[in-house]
Amino acid sequence: MDLDPEAALRCGPQEPDDRTARDRLIRAHQSPGQIHNNCSGKHSGFLTLASHLGGGPDYIDLDHPVQKAVLAAFEEITGAPSAGCAIDGCSAPNHATSITGLARAMAKFATATGSGGARDKAMARLTAAMASHPHLVAGEGRACTNLMRAMNGRVAVKTGAEAVFVAIVPEAAMGVAVKIEDGGTRAAEATITQILIGMGVLAAGHPVARRYTHGPIRNRRGVETGYLQSDPGLSGWRL
Repeated sequence: MDLDPEAALRCGPQEPDDRTARDRLIRAHQSPGQIHNNCSGKHSGFLTLASHLGGGPDYIDLDHPVQKAVLAAFEEITGAPSAGCAIDGCSAPNHATSITGLARAMAKFATATGSGGARDKAMARLTAAMASHPHLVAGEGRACTNLMRAMNGRVAVKTGAEAVFVAIVPEAAMGVAVKIEDGGTRAAEATITQILIGMGVLAAGHPVARRYTHGPIRNRRGVETGYLQSDPGLSGWRL
């Protein structure tokens, strides 16, 4: 039996993105471990499911019961077979879907009532947890956390690699999926914010909304050198 719980993870070590946590490690002359990986929470979930399913330790293998269950759930909520998968930065299989499939999945989360079957209950519980505890979704200072706080628990949002951003809007029974082709995170943040403004769930004048849709852009001396501007057309429709 492995006496080191961290060794059970398969996500690999990662330096914390949070500067305070990173500096604490440096001052203590410690190296980052797997628990510092920004996907360690997901991998902890994999381990929990592996325990329930009685699977072996290599839960990231495609033929492992955990990953078979993940693929089944993925295809169910996206509404289409996955075209394939690649290995993520945290070593987990990352299944492919279309932007439409991703939005469809978020809409299913948005329409979950918590009174249906196991999947419905899980989706409703996850959405509520994200909206209620935004700092546990992305940490302090991140767009996900800031936007959810600005909307007071009305909406759950989550960024992804290469400028993917999704939103779950229960009051509108709608899901949103954004992908910026060139992978620009700043553009994804501006776009999802402008869409949420257009849906009427985020006030256009809120400081967080202004931050992601208007800048400003400052240099290292704090001098304002420019600003960004979201396409107003993204706000051309409301609930």
